[in-house]
Amino acid sequence: MLSTISNQAIQPSVQQSAIFGKKLFCSFKKAAWIASTTSLILLIPLIIEMDREQQIIELEKEQMSVLTGNAGAK
Repeated sequence: MLSTISNQAIQPSVQQSAIFGKKLFCSFKKAAWIASTTSLILLIPLIIEMDREQQIIELEKEQMSVLTGNAGAK
């Protein structure tokens, strides 16, 4: 009889913790989705712009070296 009472008292807490775990996992998935999409939207254009700027700097250096006659020196 004592074991039946203790099993009945334990089962609701196990079910509640399982429900809590599922809700926590769903919340984590949503947060991860928001964080990843936000970082993609913000970081990809930044990376592209930095690459363009680096290409422009290299082009200006190349043009300057051609104009000054130092084509071999970089």
